[in-house]
Amino acid sequence: MADFSFLTTDELRAEGYDVERIRAEIAGGALERVIRGWYCRPGADRGAVRAMRLGGRISCVSALALHGGWLPPDAGLHIGFPSHASGRRMARRTAPEGTVAHWHPKAASTGSAFAVTPLEHAIADLLVCQPPQFVVATLDSLLHRRIVQRNRVGALILHGPLRTHFLASRLHPASGSGIESIVRFGLGSAGIDVRIQVVVRGAYRVDVLIDDWLVLELDGRDTHAQRDSFTKDRVREATIMRDGRIVLRFSYATVMYDWAFLLACVQDVIRQHAPVR
Repeated sequence: MADFSFLTTDELRAEGYDVERIRAEIAGGALERVIRGWYCRPGADRGAVRAMRLGGRISCVSALALHGGWLPPDAGLHIGFPSHASGRRMARRTAPEGTVAHWHPKAASTGSAFAVTPLEHAIADLLVCQPPQFVVATLDSLLHRRIVQRNRVGALILHGPLRTHFLASRLHPASGSGIESIVRFGLGSAGIDVRIQVVVRGAYRVDVLIDDWLVLELDGRDTHAQRDSFTKDRVREATIMRDGRIVLRFSYATVMYDWAFLLACVQDVIRQHAPVR
């Protein structure tokens, strides 16, 4: 079976399928014909199905999310199209609103042989397409989950646009979430040194620690929603502050959509409360 619940006609035949069995499984819902020569199981990603039917393959952040990477908010559907003239005409004619087109040269081998753009080609699209903080967050997640090796990522970055080369030294496999990577990268770019995933008071692992006294806790979209979590978080914060530390908590929405506010808060707190050395 091909990756991501997609199969080619040849793969089905190798498993003993004939025309009648393929038709029967389509009728019964066990298979879906995507395009000529390609079928999918019910669990196949619908974005990937849509990309194939538009004449391309899912790519960039959309493909990397299927490979196991972090997905930026409001990303849309990223599709890689062949760069020849007919491919460009196809994209202009059929790609609906909310899709982002990437042009893949023939030598990239990201076309009809794959249901989803391969990992390394998707990373190449990422470097061209996304802002630095999203590149870092996505690559951090791939490294954290050991989906790709650090030296390979570094080589891909050096083969990418010159403006992204500095990112090779800004990655951190320990980052456990996209928003943590974005905060670490953003504060570092502002000249604020941070540490991540630090244990304080022997028991509490904090998301971000600045100069051993300022703690940043970051809430994901789906966490801290239940009442017991709310209470537990407040006890945790009060315990951390017993050593004289300050805790600032920021939501996913603040990190993603109001970075200027977050940075200003951190800078103001540092300016007012940094201990004298």
